[in-house]
Amino acid sequence: MINIKELEKRWYRYKAKGLIFVFSILAILVTLIYGGYYILYKLDLNISFGEQNTSTTVIDTKIVKESNSTEDNKIIVEEKKESEDVLLAPTIPIVDLEHEKTKDKRRVVNKQRVKKRKKLVKAKTATYLTAKELAVVNNSPKKINLHLTSSNYMSIMKKKFEQNKNPREALLIANAYYKAGNYKNSEKWALKANNLDKSLDESWIIFASSQEKLGKREEALKILVAYYRTSKSVKAKALIDKIKAKSI
Repeated sequence: MINIKELEKRWYRYKAKGLIFVFSILAILVTLIYGGYYILYKLDLNISFGEQNTSTTVIDTKIVKESNSTEDNKIIVEEKKESEDVLLAPTIPIVDLEHEKTKDKRRVVNKQRVKKRKKLVKAKTATYLTAKELAVVNNSPKKINLHLTSSNYMSIMKKKFEQNKNPREALLIANAYYKAGNYKNSEKWALKANNLDKSLDESWIIFASSQEKLGKREEALKILVAYYRTSKSVKAKALIDKIKAKSI
């Protein structure tokens, strides 16, 4: 038979082990609960403290802005007051009486001088001329032939043309000869300009006009009509009408 005392000892040992296991689980649970509560409490404190800091910074910035705006308003009000004071302040001119007197005297003298000059410059009311005035009119220079007066100009232009063969310079020479009534030379130089550049409208006009003046009316009309068909030049058409009407 099994010993009863031995069985009791075994039962007590088993019971003690079960109690130890239960107490250890309870201790672990208590530590976990306490630790979690402590952690949550700390986090709550940190969050609340951060919110307080942000609120205080926002309040501080608002206070700074309000103080700055009040200072700016004060400055603007002071500036307005200063400008109003400046506008309302009367300007008292300082006048030097002696200097003004000398100015008045100078004005009077200048007016008198102007009046004298006006009297001297007044035109004659008479409609006839005196002997002296007639002498001045008679001695006035007469018109001189362009060909004689522009000989230097023509020689310079001809030299330039020989150097660069510019058709526009030949055209200038032709035009000068035509105005001087030298139609042979105007015809010659207009032809030179036309040979270099057939698109120059003026070379055709001067050439045909010179031919008409030299009695070559039919030739001038043929040249102008042929040129007008290709170019539709307004100047050429007008000259054709003038030559036909013998109004050139």
